[in-house]
This record gives sequence, structure tokens and C-alpha cells, in this order.
Amino acid sequence: MLDKKTSIPMNFQLPDSLAFEAETIDHIPIKHRRLQLPFAGTRTIYTTGAAGTFIHQQVEIGDHLYAEQYFEPTADTEVYISATEPMLVLYGILSGNMHLKYPDGRMFPQSKKRALHYFPAGFSYTVATLAGQKYHSIYVIPSVQLLTELAVSYPQLATLLSLLKRNSPSHDVLPYRKFNGDARNELDKMKNWALSGQANPIYYNSRISDFVISYLEDIQQESKTVSAITKKIEDFIAQVEQHPEKQVNVNQQAQQIGLSPRALENAFKARKGTTVIMYIQQKRLEKAKELISGTTNSIAEISFEVGYTDHSYFSRIFKRSTGKTPNEYRKNGH
Repeated sequence: MLDKKTSIPMNFQLPDSLAFEAETIDHIPIKHRRLQLPFAGTRTIYTTGAAGTFIHQQVEIGDHLYAEQYFEPTADTEVYISATEPMLVLYGILSGNMHLKYPDGRMFPQSKKRALHYFPAGFSYTVATLAGQKYHSIYVIPSVQLLTELAVSYPQLATLLSLLKRNSPSHDVLPYRKFNGDARNELDKMKNWALSGQANPIYYNSRISDFVISYLEDIQQESKTVSAITKKIEDFIAQVEQHPEKQVNVNQQAQQIGLSPRALENAFKARKGTTVIMYIQQKRLEKAKELISGTTNSIAEISFEVGYTDHSYFSRIFKRSTGKTPNEYRKNGH
């Protein structure tokens, strides 16, 4: 069980240039003392050499495991990370622009974000870093007890937790979200109380719990927002289908939905396979065909009824679509 571990079940493999041509010590020198974790029992690995400096710190906080890493590469470098046992880990990037590379070829640029991962035993990935940047990241492995309690309120967490409990061989990750001020505040509170000597396991458990909850609340709130936007998009599509004759301003419609015009166009095209304007034209022509075949209304009247004030323009696009003018379509019984 994760609750019983005193070391983070992950391997961090540095490139040979740093691992074999560098000095490694178990404490942080004065130069980087500001990065030192204030928790009793913190285990430290400090490696430095021509290729840069790598600091790994880990500690058991309350019922949970907490780790921080700091990396200053002097050359573009890749760090190889692998899980030694199944786990759920909340991974956050405090500084630095990095690329995460997964075994299946997927690559994701990340900066100042966090996400909850399920790592199966043996899963590995690569972190690509750039020379001259300062990379600071955290790993929180919450206790199974906390995760089980929270899963009741957060369905997305329940899905990941089920992977852990059945020892699934497949990696999964919840959405990356911004490392916001609330999340940073929870970490700062935890560290400041440790410095003051007032903290205890109950306090640490509370801070870690709030840190995890702040992330879960972010993705749950965004999920609700996405659902609301999705409904507005579907309502807009239904409106177009029911009343294609009405004029539509894509910019105004996007603003009402809460999207950029491009985002609305992309969402619309994903559902209907074409742009808003082309879909409206398609629906107008479908309605025009019905009116031409089923009524004795004049072409000018039909043009106006389906949304075109210029019946000459209507006739041109009708012929472009059907190969016939509206009158030919009516005479030939289409």
C-alpha cells in the first residue's frame, strides 16, 4: 500500500554526461539552500557537474509522499522517468517549459501546470528540457485512503482509482490544468508551518488533501463549463436546422456561447462536417427545393422565405448546387 512507503516509487535516470561525470551528495549546498524542503526526514540527492545541476528531495508528509525536483541543465537534456509500482501521482510543474514524451510517441509541451496520473508498474516516459532554463516540479502521491474518500465526490478520480486497484497495465491521466494561486498557497502553508515548528501529521494531511481537492475542483468545474458550452452549441445547431432562413452573425453567436469565432467554427465543423455558413446554405436550399416542388409560390417569394433577399443571387447558388435554375427544377419535377 502507498501509505506504508517512505520513498517515492519512481526512478529518475539522468543522462550519462550528468550521472557519470558529476559529484553527488546528500545535502543541498548554500548556493541552492533556498530550495531546501523544511520537513524533518527529507531525503536529498544533489548532483552537479558540467552538464548542470539536479536536485531531488522526497519526504513522507502525514500519510502521503511528497517530492520536489529542481534541474538547471547547461545543455538540452532528457531525463528518463519510470514507475516501479502502480501509483496515482499528482504531478505539477512550477517553472520551466518542458516536453513530456510517452512511449507511444505522444508529446506534450507543459509549463506551470499540474495533472493527476495513473502510472502502471514499469511505465516510463521522458522529460525533454532546454539549456539555460530552470525546471522546478513536484510529485504528490496521496494515500489510498484519501483517494478513496475523494473518489465518492469526483467521478474522474474514481476512474483513475479503479485502474490502480485492479493493477491496470495502461497509463492514464486527467486533464492538465494551470498551477493556480490556490494550489501554490497550499504548498506554501505547508512549508511555512514546518519552518515555524507548528505543523503535525494532521495538519499536513489537511494541506495535502486541500491541494488535491483544488486540482479536482478545477477539472470538475471546467467539465461543467464544457458541458454548458456543448449544450449551447447543440442549441445553436438546432436553431439553424429549424430556422435556416434567419440571419446568423458567427461573431455574435460565438460571444453569446462563450467561445472565440474560430472555436465555434471548429466545434460546428466537428459535428456537421462543414462551416456554419455552408451548413446554413445547405439547409436553405433543402427548404427551397421543398417549396419549389410543393407550392405554387413564385421563385422570388421562395427566395425571401428561405432567407435570401436577392432572388438573382438565390438562383445562382441554387443552380450551382443542383445544376438547374429554380424554374428548371420546378418544370422538370426535379
